[in-house]
Amino acid sequence: MADLDAATFERVMEEWASSSVLSFDVRVDRKDIVRFAVATGNRRAVHHDPIAARAAGFADVVAPPMFYVALRTSVFNLVPMDELHPEGTPLRDAPPLAFTQAMAGETVAALHRPFVAGDHVRCTRRVESYEQKSGRSGVLTFVRFEYRYADAAGEPFAVEHFTRIFR
Repeated sequence: MADLDAATFERVMEEWASSSVLSFDVRVDRKDIVRFAVATGNRRAVHHDPIAARAAGFADVVAPPMFYVALRTSVFNLVPMDELHPEGTPLRDAPPLAFTQAMAGETVAALHRPFVAGDHVRCTRRVESYEQKSGRSGVLTFVRFEYRYADAAGEPFAVEHFTRIFR
């Protein structure tokens, strides 16, 4: 990654961060919840059977706790090949700096309430922070994203803070 002086790095990153907010509205579908439950080996009836879910107090089948990961993958990461950096990162997630590798860093998630089939969810991604550090392999750029999954009133289902490291 090309070395930038601190002022230039701050200006470039601030412009990118302020212009890279993404937001998508999705409807959680029963079949998506069932597929996720099957794929993750979750056999609880509330994830597969609407009658069991209603008996447990839900309006329809309820998603297993980590379902937000499936939403993130389908909403934010599923892009055409020509919209990917050569190493595989969606270009819209890549800072405007030269890099050859992107790695996953820390992930912290707060699960506020379960997703239920039929929920309308606003999925938002924003750059929360960024910084450069020098490592043994050179300069590393750390970008912390916030992924928020909320209803129309802004009440969250889940909020994830995910760090990407660009080298």
